[in-house]
Amino acid sequence: MDTDEILKNMKVLYVEDDEAAREELADVLKRRVGKVLVGENGQRGLELYEDFRPDIIIADFYMPELDGIEMLKQLREQGSEARAVVVSAVSDVNIVLSAIDVGIDKYVLKPVNVQELLKVMEDQARAIYEKKRKSDAVLPENKKKIEDEIKREFSSLLKTMTGKGPRNVSVFMNSDTIELVAAEVLTVFEKNLLDNFQNIAIIRYIRELFFSVKADTLCDMILRISGRKVMLSEIRINVENDKNKLIFTIDRNE
Repeated sequence: MDTDEILKNMKVLYVEDDEAAREELADVLKRRVGKVLVGENGQRGLELYEDFRPDIIIADFYMPELDGIEMLKQLREQGSEARAVVVSAVSDVNIVLSAIDVGIDKYVLKPVNVQELLKVMEDQARAIYEKKRKSDAVLPENKKKIEDEIKREFSSLLKTMTGKGPRNVSVFMNSDTIELVAAEVLTVFEKNLLDNFQNIAIIRYIRELFFSVKADTLCDMILRISGRKVMLSEIRINVENDKNKLIFTIDRNE
């Protein structure tokens, strides 16, 4: 597969607070890659990553609310393996080292040379493709079908168990984990509790307890569909954004 075709299969998250620069580069990216997600600050970048799981992240260093380095640091702590490119007008050695510490793959100086950035992206896309190719060798051929079936049954289970089906469910299966992300899952009762800000912690606790209690049911469902024995290893509840994320670790001994 040539590089242009590989890029057309990539999802890129571009986070930049300067509106003019953001729109200009986003237009260029949209002509080269499969899907471009655009955020105006690091906080929005975290939300977009959670929803779409991009392959490559391009982030400005300095941004309000949450800068690019802190955003990437949080994503790395969450286990993200997306390729990361930081762009900045600052070439200070200490800043570059701080970027390297959080696991960036390339540092590009502003003003951005578009051709240079595209070459960087091509290199990152090629590395991602090679890694995915090796990983896919241990994944079932019907991976997409399995993900769709898990998505359908998980949505149905949530509706049966809570009386409220999610608006959207995303399933990501790789060689080591299966991740389920459900959006807009709060029941009417839970939404009413949100009238009191202090109840957010209560809702989060109830959701975490709920999924812990139902862990065996969910693991059995995944085993039946995928043929893989899994363990619920992490529960992330974002009450403010109405999203639930479950991470199942695949038993490599099976």
